[in-house]
Amino acid sequence: MSKRRTRIRVGRANLRMKWALAVVLVVMLVLAGRIVQIQGLDAPTLAAAALKQRLSTQTLHAGRGDILTSDGTALAQNVTRYTLVVDQTQVGEYYKGDKKVGAEGAAADIAKALHTTKAAILPSLQGDRRWNVIVKGLSTEAWRRVQDLGIPGIAAEPHYRRSYPDGAVAGNLVGFVGSDGTPLAGMELEYNKLLSGKNGFKQYERGRDGSVIPLGEQNTKQPVDGTSLNLTINSDIQYFAQQQIAAQVKKMDAEWGTVVVMRPTGEILALADSPGVDPNNPGASPANARGSRALSDVFEPGSVAKVITAAGLLQEHKVTPYTHFTIPGLYTTPNGEKFKDAEQHGTEQLTFAGILAKSSNIGVVKAGSRLTKKQRYDYLRKFGIGQSTGIQFPGTSSGILHKANQWDGRTQYAVLFGQGLAATSVQTASAFATLANDGVRAQPRLLQSTTAPDGTTTENTPAPATRAISSSNAKKVIRMMAGVVQDGTGTAAQVPGYQVAGKTGTAQAPAENGNGYDGYTASFIGMAPANNPQLVVAVTLQRPKNNIYGGPTAGPVFAKTMSFALGQCKIPPAKTKVKPYPETWERGND
Repeated sequence: MSKRRTRIRVGRANLRMKWALAVVLVVMLVLAGRIVQIQGLDAPTLAAAALKQRLSTQTLHAGRGDILTSDGTALAQNVTRYTLVVDQTQVGEYYKGDKKVGAEGAAADIAKALHTTKAAILPSLQGDRRWNVIVKGLSTEAWRRVQDLGIPGIAAEPHYRRSYPDGAVAGNLVGFVGSDGTPLAGMELEYNKLLSGKNGFKQYERGRDGSVIPLGEQNTKQPVDGTSLNLTINSDIQYFAQQQIAAQVKKMDAEWGTVVVMRPTGEILALADSPGVDPNNPGASPANARGSRALSDVFEPGSVAKVITAAGLLQEHKVTPYTHFTIPGLYTTPNGEKFKDAEQHGTEQLTFAGILAKSSNIGVVKAGSRLTKKQRYDYLRKFGIGQSTGIQFPGTSSGILHKANQWDGRTQYAVLFGQGLAATSVQTASAFATLANDGVRAQPRLLQSTTAPDGTTTENTPAPATRAISSSNAKKVIRMMAGVVQDGTGTAAQVPGYQVAGKTGTAQAPAENGNGYDGYTASFIGMAPANNPQLVVAVTLQRPKNNIYGGPTAGPVFAKTMSFALGQCKIPPAKTKVKPYPETWERGND
């Protein structure tokens, strides 16, 4: 059988080669285009993405501003603490002398430096993690002890922790921050934007093994520390006032108590609350004791408001301190409302000064009726009742003062002796400071100034002062109040060596559920020296059970606090004393 020749089809082979060559050329063009795109067009984008993967960012925390008293005592400040961390891949190279002791030896040495056990440290050192927390909250001294060991892979990251060196002193004012640094109360919360500052950051390149690339990309923005607050508070007076009111709240079995120490020009030297709070451990105090009741809790001030009625009557020329009044044991107003005094008595012949000294509700209603309802309202407002104190603080209250056209038949008289309205301890103290300041009402102040991180100090300028009554009439009211303390209801508030002018207050305390009354508010507010007042002290106890009257309940706290404050401020007794007005009169001598 003959062999058949295989015929090669040259045309088809050439066609296949051409197609293969075309495919190769297309692939090469695509690859070349991609290379051009990567190296040319997308190079910056890809480089940036790669850099982003290598960059590590560390937050540089700003230091929170301090909160200081007027004498520079730190009430709140930052303490540097460290988080101890480890690169577990490096700690195994720890040597002691020529001996490699690794993680086991490192754990033993760190435990000794931190006064803990090896078992508590070792698990944190073992593994292959490039970053792992060993322990948090180390002091600077503790970190230095660990640092001196020279263990490879061991580092510390600093952070700030808020500290309150004086504990509960002014704790209700200062407030506190949470474990994460979030402000939760007091000045810490109110002035957080000033105190907190602005964090910075540090960026740097890390290699695959986590180590810093020495010549890599680096970028740092320094943090800006917070601004410090300089308060008007005197730390010694604050501490003393807190001790006094805490003891009296306990003695009188009261619900709470406050003490306000203020200069006539508005600077608050002490603002004490009981119960109080230690900002280092706020959870130990009930929630309603973590703010300042002196600024937030309102109460009917009672007889201390009689001095405002007296000021209005003098200013409107309706009475003089010598004006005679006949005071019955029970008084019925023209609209049929009946009023009596705290103690039963027969008919008395009192001067207007005597009405204030004896704290006669009947006398104040009879005298105060000479003022129109609008005048009664206006003078309460002039002395700050029903108005903002101007103090910036969480939960601060403006009190309650309804407009005169909203008063019912009894309230129009009750406001004359401090009921049917409500005020805070700071508001009532400010009203008396107005009298001590020659009849000019100055805005109460807690914040004296601020200090920026660069040391620049900015004064906290108060609102312009306003005149409530004339200087001469303010002096007359003070002279009448001197009689209250000399031989009236306020004898328990006398301060040895100084003449005091002041007023007691005893008022029914409205029930919190709004249904009637369920106790009393006892208070005393006064000033010294009476001839030239330099300090005002206001003491309030809410719902005391062992004695409800302002004189014996609040008076002793006033006397001790005022005496201490006068000494701290180096205020000497006045060389001359005011002479109290006559308090009674007799028929035939008028």
